[in-house]
Amino acid sequence: MNRNSRALRIERLEARWAMDAEMSAALGLVPEGESSPIADFQLQDINPASTRFGETISPRDYLSQVSAWYFGHST
Repeated sequence: MNRNSRALRIERLEARWAMDAEMSAALGLVPEGESSPIADFQLQDINPASTRFGETISPRDYLSQVSAWYFGHST
């Protein structure tokens, strides 16, 4: 009797270390795919629901934290 079976394959993955921006900078490391570690710009927060509404904000305000930036435009 023939049975369709799938073989289980195990692959060894390379080790990765998570580190914050300060540690990366101290070691002179740049994240994969980036030529400069941190974007440098400032924009006014125009979201009325934001706790920082009306303030000028920058990615540098969120060093060592996860942040996401959305640039929307409408006409």
